[in-house]
Amino acid sequence: MKIAKCKSQNSPSAQFLHFSICTLHFALRSANKASSRFILGAAFLLSVTGVLMVAPPVGGLQQSPAPPSAPHYEPIGLVPHAIAVGDFNGDGVPDIAIPAAAERKITVLLSNGQGGFAANHSYTTGMGPSWVETGDWNGDGKLDLVTANTGGGSLTLYFGDGTGKFSGMQEIPNIHGPASLVAVDVNRDGRVDLAVVQAKESRLVILENSGGRFKLSSTYQVGRAPHIVTKVDLNQDGITDLVVGSFGRHTLSVLLGKGDGTFQTAADVQVGRFPHYVAVGDWNRDGHPDLAVVCAGEDAIFILEGDGTGNLRKVGTLPTGANPHGLAVADVNGDGVADLIVSARSAGELQVFLGDGKGGFSALPVIRSNQDIIALAAADFDRDGKVDLALVSASHNSVVMLRGDGKGGFAPFPGLDSQKQ
Repeated sequence: MKIAKCKSQNSPSAQFLHFSICTLHFALRSANKASSRFILGAAFLLSVTGVLMVAPPVGGLQQSPAPPSAPHYEPIGLVPHAIAVGDFNGDGVPDIAIPAAAERKITVLLSNGQGGFAANHSYTTGMGPSWVETGDWNGDGKLDLVTANTGGGSLTLYFGDGTGKFSGMQEIPNIHGPASLVAVDVNRDGRVDLAVVQAKESRLVILENSGGRFKLSSTYQVGRAPHIVTKVDLNQDGITDLVVGSFGRHTLSVLLGKGDGTFQTAADVQVGRFPHYVAVGDWNRDGHPDLAVVCAGEDAIFILEGDGTGNLRKVGTLPTGANPHGLAVADVNGDGVADLIVSARSAGELQVFLGDGKGGFSALPVIRSNQDIIALAAADFDRDGKVDLALVSASHNSVVMLRGDGKGGFAPFPGLDSQKQ
Protein backbone atom coordinates (compact mmCIF):
# COMPACT_ATOMS: atom_id res chain seq x y z
CA MET A 1 0.00 0.00 0.00
CA LYS A 2 1.32 3.41 -0.97
CA ILE A 3 0.98 6.06 1.70
CA ALA A 4 1.17 9.74 0.84
CA LYS A 5 3.33 11.97 2.98
CA CYS A 6 1.63 14.53 5.22
CA LYS A 7 1.97 18.16 4.24
CA SER A 8 1.00 21.24 6.22
CA GLN A 9 -2.38 22.85 5.60
CA ASN A 10 -3.68 26.30 6.37
CA SER A 11 -7.47 26.37 6.87
CA PRO A 12 -8.99 25.11 10.14
CA SER A 13 -10.91 22.36 8.33
CA ALA A 14 -7.82 21.31 6.43
CA GLN A 15 -5.80 21.32 9.62
CA PHE A 16 -8.34 19.03 11.31
CA LEU A 17 -8.28 16.66 8.33
CA HIS A 18 -4.49 16.94 8.26
CA PHE A 19 -3.99 15.73 11.82
CA SER A 20 -6.47 12.89 11.18
CA ILE A 21 -4.62 11.74 8.08
CA CYS A 22 -1.22 12.11 9.72
CA THR A 23 -2.34 9.93 12.60
CA LEU A 24 -3.60 7.34 10.13
CA HIS A 25 -0.25 7.57 8.36
CA PHE A 26 1.51 6.87 11.66
CA ALA A 27 -0.63 3.82 12.38
CA LEU A 28 -0.23 2.41 8.88
CA ARG A 29 3.55 2.40 9.10
CA SER A 30 3.62 -0.83 11.10
CA ALA A 31 0.32 -2.40 10.04
CA ASN A 32 -0.08 -5.56 7.97
CA LYS A 33 -2.58 -5.80 5.10
CA ALA A 34 -5.51 -6.89 7.26
CA SER A 35 -4.74 -4.14 9.73
CA SER A 36 -4.51 -1.59 6.92
CA ARG A 37 -8.01 -2.47 5.75
CA PHE A 38 -9.25 -1.95 9.32
CA ILE A 39 -7.57 1.44 9.55
CA LEU A 40 -8.99 2.58 6.22
CA GLY A 41 -12.39 1.58 7.57
CA ALA A 42 -11.64 3.77 10.58
CA ALA A 43 -10.89 6.62 8.22
CA PHE A 44 -14.34 6.19 6.69
CA LEU A 45 -15.87 6.19 10.18
CA LEU A 46 -14.09 9.47 10.87
CA SER A 47 -15.75 11.03 7.85
CA VAL A 48 -19.18 9.93 9.13
CA THR A 49 -18.91 10.44 12.88
CA GLY A 50 -15.96 12.75 13.33
CA VAL A 51 -14.35 10.19 15.68
CA LEU A 52 -10.75 9.21 15.02
CA MET A 53 -10.04 5.52 15.64
CA VAL A 54 -6.68 4.23 14.47
CA ALA A 55 -4.94 1.04 15.52
CA PRO A 56 -4.39 -2.38 13.95
CA PRO A 57 -7.03 -4.96 14.98
CA VAL A 58 -6.31 -7.93 17.11
CA GLY A 59 -5.77 -10.03 13.98
CA GLY A 60 -2.44 -8.30 13.50
CA LEU A 61 -1.31 -9.13 17.03
CA GLN A 62 -1.66 -12.92 17.12
CA GLN A 63 2.05 -13.52 17.54
CA SER A 64 1.81 -12.39 21.18
CA PRO A 65 1.39 -15.09 23.88
CA ALA A 66 -2.05 -15.51 25.43
CA PRO A 67 -2.76 -14.04 28.90
CA PRO A 68 -2.68 -16.42 31.91
CA SER A 69 -6.46 -16.94 31.88
CA ALA A 70 -9.13 -16.10 29.34
CA PRO A 71 -10.62 -12.63 29.87
CA HIS A 72 -14.32 -11.90 29.97
CA TYR A 73 -15.45 -9.43 27.28
CA GLU A 74 -18.31 -7.26 28.55
CA PRO A 75 -20.11 -5.77 25.49
CA ILE A 76 -20.34 -2.00 25.35
CA GLY A 77 -21.21 -1.17 21.72
CA LEU A 78 -19.34 -0.46 18.50
CA VAL A 79 -16.33 1.87 18.53
CA PRO A 80 -15.84 2.63 22.23
CA HIS A 81 -13.51 5.55 22.78
CA ALA A 82 -13.25 6.66 26.43
CA ILE A 83 -14.11 5.68 30.01
CA ALA A 84 -15.39 7.37 33.16
CA VAL A 85 -15.54 5.85 36.64
CA GLY A 86 -17.89 6.75 39.49
CA ASP A 87 -20.11 5.16 42.14
CA PHE A 88 -23.45 5.56 40.38
CA ASN A 89 -25.57 3.50 42.80
CA GLY A 90 -23.94 4.42 46.12
CA ASP A 91 -22.76 0.92 47.06
CA GLY A 92 -19.15 1.97 47.55
CA VAL A 93 -17.87 0.13 44.46
CA PRO A 94 -16.72 2.03 41.35
CA ASP A 95 -18.98 1.73 38.29
CA ILE A 96 -18.13 2.48 34.66
CA ALA A 97 -19.55 4.54 31.79
CA ILE A 98 -18.31 4.21 28.18
CA PRO A 99 -19.51 5.91 24.96
CA ALA A 100 -19.95 3.89 21.74
CA ALA A 101 -19.43 6.24 18.81
CA ALA A 102 -20.90 4.04 16.06
CA GLU A 103 -24.11 3.27 17.98
CA ARG A 104 -24.92 6.70 19.41
CA LYS A 105 -25.12 5.41 22.94
CA ILE A 106 -23.43 5.31 26.31
CA THR A 107 -23.17 2.08 28.29
CA VAL A 108 -23.29 2.10 32.08
CA LEU A 109 -21.81 -0.94 33.83
CA LEU A 110 -22.73 -1.36 37.49
CA SER A 111 -20.06 -3.28 39.39
CA ASN A 112 -20.89 -6.33 41.51
CA GLY A 113 -17.94 -5.91 43.88
CA GLN A 114 -16.21 -9.04 42.54
CA GLY A 115 -14.58 -7.54 39.45
CA GLY A 116 -17.62 -8.17 37.28
CA PHE A 117 -20.89 -6.40 36.61
CA ALA A 118 -24.37 -6.70 38.07
CA ALA A 119 -26.02 -4.69 35.29
CA ASN A 120 -25.34 -3.41 31.79
CA HIS A 121 -27.56 -0.51 30.67
CA SER A 122 -27.40 1.68 27.56
CA TYR A 123 -28.65 5.23 26.95
CA THR A 124 -29.11 7.11 23.68
CA THR A 125 -26.79 10.03 22.86
CA GLY A 126 -26.15 12.35 19.95
CA MET A 127 -24.18 11.18 16.92
CA GLY A 128 -20.62 9.95 17.41
CA PRO A 129 -20.11 10.18 21.20
CA SER A 130 -16.35 10.10 21.80
CA TRP A 131 -16.04 11.22 25.42
CA VAL A 132 -17.84 10.85 28.74
CA GLU A 133 -17.59 12.71 32.04
CA THR A 134 -19.31 12.46 35.40
CA GLY A 135 -20.45 15.21 37.75
CA ASP A 136 -23.42 16.44 39.77
CA TRP A 137 -25.13 18.80 37.33
CA ASN A 138 -28.25 19.58 39.39
CA GLY A 139 -26.72 19.58 42.88
CA ASP A 140 -28.78 16.69 44.27
CA GLY A 141 -25.74 14.77 45.49
CA LYS A 142 -26.06 12.07 42.81
CA LEU A 143 -23.66 11.51 39.94
CA ASP A 144 -24.82 12.50 36.46
CA LEU A 145 -23.30 11.93 33.00
CA VAL A 146 -22.42 13.95 29.91
CA THR A 147 -21.08 12.84 26.53
CA ALA A 148 -19.24 14.85 23.90
CA ASN A 149 -20.79 13.91 20.57
CA THR A 150 -18.07 14.64 18.04
CA GLY A 151 -20.08 13.56 15.01
CA GLY A 152 -23.25 15.44 15.98
CA GLY A 153 -21.67 18.63 17.30
CA SER A 154 -23.47 18.41 20.63
CA LEU A 155 -23.37 17.30 24.25
CA THR A 156 -25.83 14.85 25.84
CA LEU A 157 -26.68 15.16 29.54
CA TYR A 158 -28.22 12.50 31.77
CA PHE A 159 -29.23 12.79 35.42
CA GLY A 160 -28.63 9.96 37.88
CA ASP A 161 -31.16 8.80 40.45
CA GLY A 162 -28.57 7.36 42.86
CA THR A 163 -29.55 3.74 42.13
CA GLY A 164 -27.50 3.41 38.95
CA LYS A 165 -30.20 4.54 36.52
CA PHE A 166 -30.21 7.72 34.43
CA SER A 167 -32.99 9.80 32.88
CA GLY A 168 -33.94 13.35 31.89
CA MET A 169 -31.85 13.42 28.73
CA GLN A 170 -30.88 16.92 27.58
CA GLU A 171 -29.10 17.85 24.38
CA ILE A 172 -26.81 20.88 24.17
CA PRO A 173 -26.51 21.72 20.44
CA ASN A 174 -24.08 23.83 18.43
CA ILE A 175 -20.90 22.60 20.12
CA HIS A 176 -19.11 21.91 16.86
CA GLY A 177 -16.60 19.07 16.89
CA PRO A 178 -16.36 18.42 20.65
CA ALA A 179 -13.42 16.05 21.20
CA SER A 180 -13.38 15.86 25.00
CA LEU A 181 -14.61 17.68 28.08
CA VAL A 182 -14.05 17.94 31.81
CA ALA A 183 -16.28 18.87 34.76
CA VAL A 184 -14.91 21.79 36.78
CA ASP A 185 -16.26 24.63 38.93
CA VAL A 186 -14.71 27.54 37.03
CA ASN A 187 -16.30 30.38 39.01
CA ARG A 188 -16.32 28.80 42.49
CA ASP A 189 -20.08 29.09 42.93
CA GLY A 190 -20.40 25.48 44.04
CA ARG A 191 -21.89 24.32 40.74
CA VAL A 192 -20.09 22.02 38.34
CA ASP A 193 -19.39 23.67 34.99
CA LEU A 194 -18.02 22.16 31.77
CA ALA A 195 -14.87 22.88 29.75
CA VAL A 196 -15.18 21.48 26.22
CA VAL A 197 -12.49 21.05 23.56
CA GLN A 198 -13.55 21.89 20.00
CA ALA A 199 -11.08 20.16 17.67
CA LYS A 200 -11.99 21.80 14.35
CA GLU A 201 -12.06 25.31 15.82
CA SER A 202 -8.90 24.76 17.91
CA ARG A 203 -10.51 26.27 20.95
CA LEU A 204 -11.76 25.56 24.45
CA VAL A 205 -15.27 26.65 25.43
CA ILE A 206 -16.58 27.14 28.96
CA LEU A 207 -20.21 26.30 29.72
CA GLU A 208 -21.41 27.63 33.07
CA ASN A 209 -23.98 25.68 35.06
CA SER A 210 -27.21 27.28 36.15
CA GLY A 211 -29.20 24.70 38.07
CA GLY A 212 -28.50 21.86 35.64
CA ARG A 213 -28.74 24.07 32.55
CA PHE A 214 -25.56 25.10 30.76
CA LYS A 215 -24.83 28.26 28.82
CA LEU A 216 -21.78 29.42 26.88
CA SER A 217 -19.60 31.65 29.02
CA SER A 218 -16.24 32.15 27.31
CA THR A 219 -13.91 30.72 24.65
CA TYR A 220 -10.13 30.37 24.41
CA GLN A 221 -7.77 29.56 21.55
CA VAL A 222 -5.54 26.55 22.13
CA GLY A 223 -3.05 24.60 20.02
CA ARG A 224 -4.17 23.44 16.60
CA ALA A 225 -6.31 20.27 16.49
CA PRO A 226 -6.76 19.92 20.28
CA HIS A 227 -7.73 16.55 21.69
CA ILE A 228 -7.96 15.88 25.45
CA VAL A 229 -8.50 18.41 28.26
CA THR A 230 -7.31 17.72 31.82
CA LYS A 231 -7.91 19.66 35.04
CA VAL A 232 -5.19 20.37 37.61
CA ASP A 233 -4.19 23.19 39.97
CA LEU A 234 -0.74 23.81 38.50
CA ASN A 235 0.04 27.05 40.35
CA GLN A 236 -1.45 25.86 43.65
CA ASP A 237 -3.67 28.87 44.22
CA GLY A 238 -6.72 26.75 44.98
CA ILE A 239 -8.19 27.48 41.55
CA THR A 240 -8.47 24.77 38.90
CA ASP A 241 -6.38 25.16 35.75
CA LEU A 242 -6.79 23.37 32.42
CA VAL A 243 -4.33 21.58 30.15
CA VAL A 244 -5.19 20.75 26.52
CA GLY A 245 -3.14 18.48 24.26
CA SER A 246 -2.67 19.56 20.63
CA PHE A 247 -2.26 17.10 17.75
CA GLY A 248 -1.43 19.87 15.29
CA ARG A 249 1.37 21.52 17.25
CA HIS A 250 2.37 18.62 19.51
CA THR A 251 2.01 20.83 22.57
CA LEU A 252 0.11 21.18 25.81
CA SER A 253 -1.83 24.42 26.12
CA VAL A 254 -1.89 25.52 29.77
CA LEU A 255 -4.73 27.82 30.85
CA LEU A 256 -4.44 29.13 34.41
CA GLY A 257 -7.80 29.76 36.08
CA LYS A 258 -8.68 33.11 37.63
CA GLY A 259 -11.50 31.79 39.82
CA ASP A 260 -14.12 34.10 38.30
CA GLY A 261 -15.06 31.80 35.45
CA THR A 262 -12.27 32.98 33.15
CA PHE A 263 -8.76 31.82 32.31
CA GLN A 264 -5.49 33.39 31.31
CA THR A 265 -4.39 33.18 27.69
CA ALA A 266 -3.03 29.73 26.91
CA ALA A 267 0.71 29.16 27.23
CA ASP A 268 2.12 26.29 25.16
CA VAL A 269 4.51 23.62 26.43
CA GLN A 270 6.25 21.55 23.75
CA VAL A 271 5.88 17.78 24.09
CA GLY A 272 6.03 14.88 21.62
CA ARG A 273 3.94 14.10 18.58
CA PHE A 274 0.24 13.34 19.05
CA PRO A 275 -0.27 13.86 22.81
CA HIS A 276 -3.20 11.81 24.13
CA TYR A 277 -4.08 11.14 27.77
CA VAL A 278 -2.50 13.18 30.57
CA ALA A 279 -1.99 11.90 34.12
CA VAL A 280 -1.54 14.16 37.16
CA GLY A 281 0.58 13.33 40.19
CA ASP A 282 3.53 14.44 42.31
CA TRP A 283 6.29 12.29 40.80
CA ASN A 284 9.15 13.66 42.95
CA ARG A 285 7.07 14.38 46.08
CA ASP A 286 8.10 18.02 46.24
CA GLY A 287 4.51 19.10 46.86
CA HIS A 288 3.98 20.46 43.32
CA PRO A 289 1.69 18.85 40.70
CA ASP A 290 3.50 17.12 37.84
CA LEU A 291 2.20 15.68 34.57
CA ALA A 292 2.73 12.61 32.41
CA VAL A 293 1.50 12.71 28.81
CA VAL A 294 1.26 9.82 26.35
CA CYS A 295 2.69 10.78 22.95
CA ALA A 296 1.57 8.28 20.33
CA GLY A 297 3.95 9.57 17.66
CA GLU A 298 6.95 9.04 19.91
CA ASP A 299 5.99 5.66 21.41
CA ALA A 300 6.70 7.23 24.79
CA ILE A 301 5.35 8.89 27.92
CA PHE A 302 6.73 12.38 28.49
CA ILE A 303 7.35 13.25 32.14
CA LEU A 304 6.86 16.91 33.08
CA GLU A 305 7.64 18.38 36.49
CA GLY A 306 5.79 21.41 37.80
CA ASP A 307 7.31 24.19 39.91
CA GLY A 308 4.07 25.19 41.67
CA THR A 309 3.74 28.43 39.72
CA GLY A 310 2.20 27.01 36.55
CA ASN A 311 5.44 26.22 34.73
CA LEU A 312 6.21 22.73 33.43
CA ARG A 313 9.60 21.26 32.54
CA LYS A 314 10.28 18.05 30.64
CA VAL A 315 12.57 15.82 32.72
CA GLY A 316 12.48 12.57 30.78
CA THR A 317 10.59 10.02 28.70
CA LEU A 318 9.46 6.45 29.27
CA PRO A 319 9.55 4.23 26.16
CA THR A 320 6.36 2.27 25.43
CA GLY A 321 5.04 -0.12 22.83
CA ALA A 322 3.78 1.14 19.48
CA ASN A 323 1.01 3.75 19.48
CA PRO A 324 0.44 4.36 23.21
CA HIS A 325 -2.90 5.91 24.08
CA GLY A 326 -4.57 5.07 27.41
CA LEU A 327 -2.91 6.25 30.63
CA ALA A 328 -3.79 5.96 34.31
CA VAL A 329 -2.08 6.90 37.56
CA ALA A 330 -2.43 4.82 40.74
CA ASP A 331 -0.37 3.29 43.53
CA VAL A 332 -0.38 -0.25 42.15
CA ASN A 333 2.12 -1.77 44.63
CA GLY A 334 0.97 -0.06 47.83
CA ASP A 335 4.20 1.81 48.61
CA GLY A 336 2.52 5.21 48.78
CA VAL A 337 4.13 6.41 45.52
CA ALA A 338 2.23 7.15 42.30
CA ASP A 339 2.76 4.69 39.44
CA LEU A 340 1.72 4.81 35.77
CA ILE A 341 -0.14 2.30 33.60
CA VAL A 342 -0.16 2.75 29.80
CA SER A 343 -1.77 0.88 26.91
CA ALA A 344 0.03 0.55 23.57
CA ARG A 345 -2.70 0.09 20.97
CA SER A 346 -0.78 -1.21 17.97
CA ALA A 347 1.47 -3.42 20.11
CA GLY A 348 -1.43 -4.96 22.04
CA GLU A 349 0.38 -4.32 25.31
CA LEU A 350 0.01 -2.87 28.77
CA GLN A 351 2.96 -1.61 30.75
CA VAL A 352 3.33 -0.59 34.37
CA PHE A 353 5.94 1.95 35.47
CA LEU A 354 6.63 2.02 39.20
CA GLY A 355 7.43 5.45 40.63
CA ASP A 356 10.42 5.82 42.94
CA GLY A 357 9.20 9.02 44.63
CA LYS A 358 12.19 10.94 43.28
CA GLY A 359 10.78 11.63 39.82
CA GLY A 360 11.98 8.37 38.28
CA PHE A 361 10.11 5.28 37.09
CA SER A 362 11.07 1.66 36.50
CA ALA A 363 9.29 -0.55 33.98
CA LEU A 364 7.77 -3.88 34.95
CA PRO A 365 7.58 -6.69 32.36
CA VAL A 366 5.15 -6.01 29.54
CA ILE A 367 1.64 -7.45 29.90
CA ARG A 368 0.46 -8.89 26.58
CA SER A 369 -3.22 -8.15 26.03
CA ASN A 370 -3.59 -9.11 22.34
CA GLN A 371 -6.10 -6.26 22.16
CA ASP A 372 -6.36 -2.68 21.00
CA ILE A 373 -6.83 -0.95 24.37
CA ILE A 374 -7.88 2.61 23.60
CA ALA A 375 -8.56 3.71 27.19
CA LEU A 376 -8.24 2.37 30.71
CA ALA A 377 -9.13 3.18 34.30
CA ALA A 378 -7.55 2.13 37.60
CA ALA A 379 -9.68 1.49 40.72
CA ASP A 380 -10.44 -1.21 43.30
CA PHE A 381 -13.29 -3.10 41.63
CA ASP A 382 -13.37 -6.12 43.95
CA ARG A 383 -12.90 -4.38 47.32
CA ASP A 384 -9.70 -6.22 48.24
CA GLY A 385 -7.71 -3.02 48.77
CA LYS A 386 -5.64 -3.49 45.60
CA VAL A 387 -5.77 -1.50 42.38
CA ASP A 388 -7.49 -3.23 39.44
CA LEU A 389 -7.86 -2.17 35.81
CA ALA A 390 -10.80 -1.66 33.46
CA LEU A 391 -9.67 -1.83 29.85
CA VAL A 392 -11.66 -0.43 26.92
CA SER A 393 -10.99 -2.84 24.05
CA ALA A 394 -11.58 -1.19 20.67
CA SER A 395 -10.76 -4.46 18.90
CA HIS A 396 -13.46 -6.38 20.84
CA ASN A 397 -15.93 -3.51 21.45
CA SER A 398 -15.92 -4.48 25.10
CA VAL A 399 -14.56 -3.89 28.57
CA VAL A 400 -12.02 -6.30 30.01
CA MET A 401 -11.36 -6.37 33.75
CA LEU A 402 -7.93 -7.17 35.18
CA ARG A 403 -7.31 -7.98 38.83
CA GLY A 404 -4.34 -6.37 40.55
CA ASP A 405 -2.01 -8.45 42.73
CA GLY A 406 -0.83 -5.48 44.81
CA LYS A 407 2.67 -5.72 43.33
CA GLY A 408 2.06 -4.14 39.93
CA GLY A 409 0.91 -7.32 38.19
CA PHE A 410 -2.49 -7.75 36.54
CA ALA A 411 -4.43 -10.72 35.13
CA PRO A 412 -8.06 -11.34 34.07
CA PHE A 413 -10.55 -11.83 36.90
CA PRO A 414 -11.48 -15.51 37.10
CA GLY A 415 -15.06 -16.71 36.73
CA LEU A 416 -16.67 -13.48 35.50
CA ASP A 417 -18.98 -15.28 33.07
CA SER A 418 -20.52 -17.19 35.97
CA GLN A 419 -21.09 -13.92 37.85
CA LYS A 420 -23.01 -12.32 35.00
CA GLN A 421 -26.63 -11.56 35.77
